[in-house]
Order: sequence, then structure tokens, then C-alpha cells
Amino acid sequence: MISSFIIAWIPALTLVLAVTLQESVIPLEAWSVFRPDLVLICLFYWRLYRPDRCTVTLAFLIGLLVDTVSGTALGLNTFSKTLLVLLVSRFGQRLRSLEFYHMLFGIVAVSLLDAVVQLLLMGLVQGVYVRWPLLLGRPVATLLIAPLCFSLLIYIHHWWLENV
Repeated sequence: MISSFIIAWIPALTLVLAVTLQESVIPLEAWSVFRPDLVLICLFYWRLYRPDRCTVTLAFLIGLLVDTVSGTALGLNTFSKTLLVLLVSRFGQRLRSLEFYHMLFGIVAVSLLDAVVQLLLMGLVQGVYVRWPLLLGRPVATLLIAPLCFSLLIYIHHWWLENV
């Protein structure tokens, strides 16, 4: 009974784990430019392959959790992650039909869009100051770590499907 409840919430649990790893293991001060967005990778994967378990509400709550834990402006990650989930759900059929290496370009595009949205929102709050290294560094770091994260998520997904 309890194991079936936990197995049903595997996407949410992996997202919480990604928030924990991203905000505690990879500190912002040391890795400000080349800091991969693990939450973005997990949201991208789960929204593509399990849209029934990765809803807009879950993306909103995970974004709020990232904002709360990281200490950024409240609503910054919430808005960008919710926008990401809506875009992935809109173009999900096309993205699923791509090969893996072509999907990495989708990750870069989504990561770049996420960084642009966050920088624009921060520009509205703090004034016009664009951090170009952050705008380019995060998508590159996300691209480099995405194959490893996708492999882990695929393994978890297959294990989950075998136990359901």
C-alpha cells in the first residue's frame, strides 16, 4: 500500500531530489556561471514522458520550492518553470519524435529561454543589468549534464513501470 503510493509519486520525488541537489550540493556562489539546472532537466523529462504525473501545478510548486530554498525573488523560478512545462506540453509530440541528440538541442533552447525569462524578470525587479555569463553558462552546463540525468531518469522510469 505504502510502496504503491510512493511509486505513484516518483516524478515529484525526483523533482524534490533535484531541488535538494541543485540548491545544497551545487552552491550558487561557487558555481554561479556553470551551474546546471537539474530541476529543468527533470521537469523536461517527466513532462515529455509522464505528463499525467508532471502537471502544471507540480511545476508551480517545485518552482516555488526552488525560490524559497535558493532565496531568489519569490515567483521567479515559479513563473519560468511553469512556462517551461506549458511549452513542453505544447510541443511534446514533436519533441518525443526526435532522436536523443536532437532532443539535447531542445534542452538547450528551453534552458536558454528559462535563463532569459529569469533575467528579464530580475531586470524588472532590480533594474537593467544583464549577466551575460549567466545567460550563456547555465544552458551550456545544463547541456553537459543532461545526458547523465536523462540516463538516470530513464532508469528510474523503467524501474517504476516494472513495479506498477
